[in-house]
Amino acid sequence: MIIFALIIYLIYSENSNKCTCETENARAKCYNCGHLIKDDFVYCPKCKVALKEKCEGCNKLINIAWRSCPYCNTKRADL
Repeated sequence: MIIFALIIYLIYSENSNKCTCETENARAKCYNCGHLIKDDFVYCPKCKVALKEKCEGCNKLINIAWRSCPYCNTKRADL
């Protein structure tokens, strides 16, 4: 009975240490709430703030903190 309980404990503890969240490989933080985010996130999963927007020149997604598009050099209108 003790061996059976030990086996169950080892299986459970091995599975509980694995992270299944989307932010496991996150490198950045949301500028609004500080939640860990991946580079390709368009919105923060925690506070729902926009992290990227479409460039007016080439329609590619760019970081909202950038002053101009790195693909076509179009300046952002709102800055």
